[in-house]
Amino acid sequence: MTTLAHHNESALRPASSAATTDEGVKGSTDLIHAAEADVLPTSFGVFKPVGYVMMGLPTQAQIDALVSALHSAGWPAPGVRQFAPRESVAELRAMVDNAGPLAGFGYEITLLRRYLALTEEGYQWLLVKADNSERAAAAAALARAAGATLAVYYRTLTVEELIP
Repeated sequence: MTTLAHHNESALRPASSAATTDEGVKGSTDLIHAAEADVLPTSFGVFKPVGYVMMGLPTQAQIDALVSALHSAGWPAPGVRQFAPRESVAELRAMVDNAGPLAGFGYEITLLRRYLALTEEGYQWLLVKADNSERAAAAAALARAAGATLAVYYRTLTVEELIP
């Protein structure tokens, strides 16, 4: 198992507030590009960002509102990362296709397939750093208020859906 802290820091650079990224998506987060997908944490070849909450929202406007709410609540820019829809499909499909044989029996691969289906519907994604359960619950509450339909907290041994 790996964590984001053990990977190339250039792939995890923060963005300035209300900046337009080089991919043209407005927001105060950097995008995780397909070329950076190999630095995302995995377990048995499946996406498992331990210590993070993965949040799904239907629109970019909702993402922007959530990012603003997270920053207002004290989340620093490096702790909030966005997946671009056109990048996410390729990244998620590659993660599903490259999952190890043991991953097929785990909940993480089920979630990954769900992320892929929602991404194909146009969902936007945030990966938010949460140092503990209380912080994860606070992030999920902000996400729910912004219209998120999915928030999943990845712990070392468990995965918890925070928005049922």
